[in-house]
Amino acid sequence: MPTLTKLLAAASLIALATAGTATAADFYKGKRLSVLINYSAGGPTDVEARLFARNIARHIPGKPQVVGKNMAGAGGVVAINFLGQKAKKDGLTMGYFTALASAQAFAPLNDAGLRVDIGKFDLVATNSGSSYTYIRKDTPPGITKPEDVMKAHGLKVSGLRANSSKDILERLTMDMLGIKHGYVTGYRGSSKARVAVMQGEASLHNESQPSFRSKVIPTMIDTGMAIGLWYYPYDDGEHVWSPPALSKGLTLMSFDKFYEKVKGKKPSGMMWKAFREVNRASSMVQRSLVMPEGSPKAAHLALRKAVTALNSDPEFARDSQKTISFVPQFDVGEKAEKLTKASIQLSPDVLTFLKGYVDKVTTNKSN
Repeated sequence: MPTLTKLLAAASLIALATAGTATAADFYKGKRLSVLINYSAGGPTDVEARLFARNIARHIPGKPQVVGKNMAGAGGVVAINFLGQKAKKDGLTMGYFTALASAQAFAPLNDAGLRVDIGKFDLVATNSGSSYTYIRKDTPPGITKPEDVMKAHGLKVSGLRANSSKDILERLTMDMLGIKHGYVTGYRGSSKARVAVMQGEASLHNESQPSFRSKVIPTMIDTGMAIGLWYYPYDDGEHVWSPPALSKGLTLMSFDKFYEKVKGKKPSGMMWKAFREVNRASSMVQRSLVMPEGSPKAAHLALRKAVTALNSDPEFARDSQKTISFVPQFDVGEKAEKLTKASIQLSPDVLTFLKGYVDKVTTNKSN
C-alpha cells in the first residue's frame, strides 16, 4: 500500500504538471516569437525556417506573431553565439539552426568562432535531411552526366567556412573520388555560394533538400546551366541507407552508390569513415530547434507540443510541397535528444584526421 508521503508526492507532481500545462496554454498570448535563422536570406535554412514560422503559430496556444530573423556569418556560428550569449531567456526567441550538432562535434578542433556550449540549449526538436551536390555543365571539358565529373579540370568548390560540415563533406567527396579541385570558402550562406556558381566564380556547390528542390532545380538545372551529381545518404552509425523520399522525382543516386559505380568498389578508409561521421553529425540532426538555456518551461512545453502537432498538419504539408517539394518531419522530445547525442560523438581518430584536413586549407585554398 502506498505511504501517505508517496501519495502526497504523487499529488504534487500531478498538480505541478497541470499547472505547467495551464501556464503553457497562456504563455504566448499577445506576444511575438522571434525565430533566429543562422544563415542568410534565400538559403536552404532560411527557406525552411520561414516555412516553419508561418505555420507554427496556429499550433501555439495564444497564437503569437511569429517572425523570422536572419543572422548569418561564420558558417552559422554568429547566430548560435548570439542565442547562447545575448538572447533574452524569456521564451520569445528560438533558433532554427543548421549544423548545430556538427558544431558541437567539431568543438575539439578548437574552433575559436564557437563561444557557447551547445549542449546547454533547451532542445525543442530536430529534423533529419540530406544535401545535394550540383555542378555547372560548362566545367571543362563539359559535364553532361554525373560520371563526367571524374574527368573535370579547373573545378572550383564553393564553401562557407573551412570548419563547417558542408565544406568538409564537399572536399571529402572530391578527394575520395580523386578529383583535383580548387576551394573557395567564406560565402555568407548557401544562397551566396549558389550565386557564385551561377556567375561562374565557382563550379560546384552542395545544398540541403529544400533549397535544391525549390531554388537550384528551377533556376539552374531546368535552365540547362547545371546538373545534379549525388546526394548524401543517411547514417545511424551502423547502417548507411537512402530513404526513397530523398530521391523522389530525381534521377540522382546517393554518394556511396555513385562512388561504387565509378570506382567499382565500395568506399572505405579514413576519408570514408570521416565522411560517415561528419555526414551523420550534419544530416541526422540537420536542423535543430532550440531556445536559450533557462528559458521558461511553459514556453518550452508549448513549442514542443506545437511542433508535434505541425507534423500532422495538412495545411503545413500543402505549403511544404508548394514551397520546397517535400514535407519536413520533426523529431521531438526523447527521440530528438537521442539523435542529437548520437550525432555529436565523433571518433578520436576522425577528430585527429579532421584537424589536419581543416588546417590544410586554412592557408592554402586548393587541393
